[in-house]
Amino acid sequence: MAKNTRGASRSPRKNSKKRQVPGWVWLFTGVVAGLFLAFLVHLAQVQKEAGTATLVKAPEQSGQGKGKNDGKPKASGDEPTFDFYAVLPKMEVIVPKSKDEKPAPAKKPATSDRDAKPATAAKPDTSTNGGTTADAGDGKIYMLQAGSFRNASDADRRRAELILKGYEVRLQPVKLENGDTWHRVMIGPYNSVNTLHKAQDQLASNGVETLPIQVKK
Repeated sequence: MAKNTRGASRSPRKNSKKRQVPGWVWLFTGVVAGLFLAFLVHLAQVQKEAGTATLVKAPEQSGQGKGKNDGKPKASGDEPTFDFYAVLPKMEVIVPKSKDEKPAPAKKPATSDRDAKPATAAKPDTSTNGGTTADAGDGKIYMLQAGSFRNASDADRRRAELILKGYEVRLQPVKLENGDTWHRVMIGPYNSVNTLHKAQDQLASNGVETLPIQVKK
């Protein structure tokens, strides 16, 4: 018996060919991936450099902190160690020089032989050497501090130099809160600001730096 093939439907053939991805898509994907990878590498490098800079800068800051004086005088080499402000007792205040004070005017030279007077020996100004002065004073006591030394021998050496110049000098030891003892070289006393500053100017002309102080009663 023959098979009836007229009514049979033919099944459609499947397309064996798959769609292919265009080449430009792969190229674009590769470029994007490469750029992203390069960005990650660059970012990691920047973070590494920033971390290194922070580590290098930290010791500098700690070194600066250690280099601060902390309000305590320190010795430098073999030079005598002294300080003006660190050893001021509470009963003393610094006397600032007034702006109104002016240096004494220089003497005018003689214009002719007739005007010239015979030269006389110059008398030392004993009023600026400390002790009792001819100035009436203002009822207060003033001193000149010519240094404050950690070593007593350095203070005694400064005292001897000033005594040879005719000043009344004494040493005053001061003990600080941290237990250190400093030796102050004091000139005076003076009973007026005018005499005090005259003595200060005279010492400055001789290369001696001083600090004017008023002693509170």
